[in-house]
Amino acid sequence: MLFKKLIFDNYKTYYGHQEIDFYIPSDIRNEKEKNIILLGGLNGAGKTTILKAILYVLFGKRGITEQEHKRLFSNTINNSFFDEGGRDCSVSLVLETDRGEDWELQVKWSFDNYKRLLNENRSLSIRKAGNRHGKKIKIDNIEAFNRIIDKIIPYNAAPFFIFDGEEIKDIILRQNSSEMKEAIHKITGMEAYKQLLSDLKSIKITTEQGLAKAVSQTKLNSLNSELAEVEEELNKLEIRKSKSIEESNKLESLIDNAKKARNDKLTLNSKSREVIINRQGKISTELQLAKKDFESYFKENAINIILNKKIINLKKQLKLEKDIRYKKIMQEASLTPYRSFMNQLLNKDISPPLSTEQLEQIKRIGEEIWAKENNINLGIPNGFVEIHDISSNDQGYLLNLVVKDKNHIIELINKIEKLNRQMDDLETEIRNAPESVDITKENNAIDILVKKLGEQNLKHRAIMNKINKAKEKKSSILNQLTRLAEQGSGYEELKERLDYINRIIKALNEYVTQNTIMKANFIKDEFSSMLVKLFRKQDEFGKIEFDIDSYTIRLFNDRNQEISIQDRSAGEMQMISSALIWALTKASDLSLPMVIDTPLGRLDSYHRNHLINHYYKHLSEQVIILSTDTEITKEYVDLMKNNSYKQYMLDYDEDKKYTIIRDGYFNFVRL
Repeated sequence: MLFKKLIFDNYKTYYGHQEIDFYIPSDIRNEKEKNIILLGGLNGAGKTTILKAILYVLFGKRGITEQEHKRLFSNTINNSFFDEGGRDCSVSLVLETDRGEDWELQVKWSFDNYKRLLNENRSLSIRKAGNRHGKKIKIDNIEAFNRIIDKIIPYNAAPFFIFDGEEIKDIILRQNSSEMKEAIHKITGMEAYKQLLSDLKSIKITTEQGLAKAVSQTKLNSLNSELAEVEEELNKLEIRKSKSIEESNKLESLIDNAKKARNDKLTLNSKSREVIINRQGKISTELQLAKKDFESYFKENAINIILNKKIINLKKQLKLEKDIRYKKIMQEASLTPYRSFMNQLLNKDISPPLSTEQLEQIKRIGEEIWAKENNINLGIPNGFVEIHDISSNDQGYLLNLVVKDKNHIIELINKIEKLNRQMDDLETEIRNAPESVDITKENNAIDILVKKLGEQNLKHRAIMNKINKAKEKKSSILNQLTRLAEQGSGYEELKERLDYINRIIKALNEYVTQNTIMKANFIKDEFSSMLVKLFRKQDEFGKIEFDIDSYTIRLFNDRNQEISIQDRSAGEMQMISSALIWALTKASDLSLPMVIDTPLGRLDSYHRNHLINHYYKHLSEQVIILSTDTEITKEYVDLMKNNSYKQYMLDYDEDKKYTIIRDGYFNFVRL
């Protein structure tokens, strides 16, 4: 990537429309080996403004506190232009990407009459190679913009490419910090491996979830075996139920016979008792009919009566779910052409490759646009949750279920209770009526039989509870089998895929470990080599180590004693930091321009010459140096004339209070 232009429109000290042409043609860079753009000026002329403008256009407020932002942009608009009535200013940076595209990034500010900031607008214009016009995009989502910028120049790499030369020592001072480690990981390419591992782990989790849902033959066999056991248990319980009903009927028959025998005796007692017995016979017959009606009606409609309200609510929910499901099916059918198109599109080779997250994002955004263009509503009612997982047959059965109320059953119960009371009353009358025969034996027999019938009814209810539980279990197993049948197989394939992913993760971890060691050794060698070139004393350091875990430099003297980097002079720390930047940039896959503010102010002529000849000349294809008058010497001028492609003078007018960018820095320098 190369910077092509920096454009000011009444920004800070730069009045009017002013441009700096940074571009160096490839033949100049490769054949003439001129890679430096020099911008010089007195302190206060606007050198640091250029560096900070480039940083802000690229990275915005990232790394800037709110207080720093207010201070930085408290006087953004040029004062002369503001006094003339102007209320807008802007900065634009034009760069050429590695793909040959021209990107123009612009930040524009607007102010009110009190010089208060009203708004800040950011835009991006992209012109592809061979096209005359570009496509301009207004940036509304700053996070999306940041992701785009980080692909061409990562924010964490900025301190190694755009920095103040006199503050470069901070790189060494901060080398143990977590931010520095993260920045070094990104600039050396290790962050890509970490992201790849993270993506692989996400795929692993998804595969494990699919494996958990997939059907294995073992699970199917287990469910079928369990179903057979439940059905066998149900058959046994049904046999016990039949015997229980038979026993209850037998006891009821014995009770009826005992009562008939007793009543036969009572008919011989007196005419009044005979009338009572006749009445009892009629009521008994009526009671038996009422019980049969109740049993028949209850057996057919008990569930519908008990679950009346729940059935109504269930039918409403099922109807809603059915409608939503049909809507989803229609949506899926409508989206089928789109998905077929996207599958064909995304299966094509894309360079650089998109991540899984980006591919999914493209699919999702495209689906929303397709749906909007084709009037497809992708939404479902708020709060709706599909809670029933049943087959179509079961759903049809439930939707057609007849709803019964409880009124008729209540009438039957009331009638039975009334007849039972009448029977009890008649029984009391019969017992109290004068009798000429002894019916104690019959009464005792009836009492014993009634007690046995009660015990038998308790046993029958226990059997029915077991039958109901067995039926529920059977229904649950059948539902599980239905869901598994709908899921299909693929268990073994997913298991094999998971094993393959685990092996890839293991191999990648090993690769990262070995690559880290290789990168560390490379950084150490490059750092050591450059340090020797930059320092006057060739035997200054006995040994240099690079810690793989912390990514930090350690220096030792000729007696193998560690040297404290923090105790070195400011100039020496600048040289050490420069050597570290050299090593890191050479270890990275990034090809970025360097922007350095006042890099030579603290250095003597010897180290200046070495920094220019051995460092900046080979550091990058494009090195932009912002120089102050304190650095100017005859040797410096000669060096820069030989190695710089373009020079600019930042000429500050004391009377007009603004800076003009002029070509030919050395035309204005007086030694």
